[in-house]
Amino acid sequence: MKRYTLVGLLFFFLSSSITAQSFEIGPQIGGMIYTGDLDPQTFSEQFQNLEFAFGAHLKYNINPYFAIRANFSKGNVSGRDSISNADWQKRRNLSFESGITEFSLMIENNLFGFDISPGSDKIFTLHAFAGIAVYKFNPRALYNGQYIDLQPLGTEGQGLPGYGEKYSLTQLAVPLGAGLKFKLTDRISVGMEMSGRFLFTDYLDDVSGTYVAYEELQAGNGSLAANLAKRESEFTGIDIPYSNATGDIRGKSDVNDYYLSGMVTFSYHFDGAGIFTDKNKIGCPTF
Repeated sequence: MKRYTLVGLLFFFLSSSITAQSFEIGPQIGGMIYTGDLDPQTFSEQFQNLEFAFGAHLKYNINPYFAIRANFSKGNVSGRDSISNADWQKRRNLSFESGITEFSLMIENNLFGFDISPGSDKIFTLHAFAGIAVYKFNPRALYNGQYIDLQPLGTEGQGLPGYGEKYSLTQLAVPLGAGLKFKLTDRISVGMEMSGRFLFTDYLDDVSGTYVAYEELQAGNGSLAANLAKRESEFTGIDIPYSNATGDIRGKSDVNDYYLSGMVTFSYHFDGAGIFTDKNKIGCPTF
């Protein structure tokens, strides 16, 4: 009997917690931009790398100030030396683009409280969020009219003795962002937010450390890897291998890459009582 009583009490408290709070779900649309080893010299040039992104979110509002948020986003990032005004960067002539697929779990804080139910005065707020994300990427470059996946090539010697393993295309990230949101109707809210993803890799763009001499890389990982490690000959029009020695600087290995997103979000709010107790909706069975 005690066991059934404890189960009943646990169910009661869980049900009370759920039905007293609210959920929200909705789409988001905006853009992504990368920053890393292929950054141009000015922000206006970097802005040319802005790419389309979209996503969706599901939130459980613990109270007007805090929510747990599950988020999905998908977009593209890209970078290219050709838009830089620095001669050394134009001569390096590297480029990449990559799709980004990301799932994240975050805590969201409404700084002023937020509640769009009728009669509430908390209908506008600034908010901040942080959490953990897992994302998948795959840098590739356009070469001779075809897109070539860069990670399998080992353009910095990855896979050769003494150069380490090839980087993983699935990684963890730390999302951190802020924005504002406001009530549109008693069920719908709209928000705008900016966020950054702090990465644990410097290979989002396939560029990080140092060159491997052309002949050494060609012998170990093939001509395609050597030709895409530095594309100076395409810039100069002189078809000769690059002259960098093994160990020459290729990227900024002391600073990881990261990407940013800006989104407009739409949320439909529904309360727990409407889900779990309304007989006209799907919910717990009654006897």
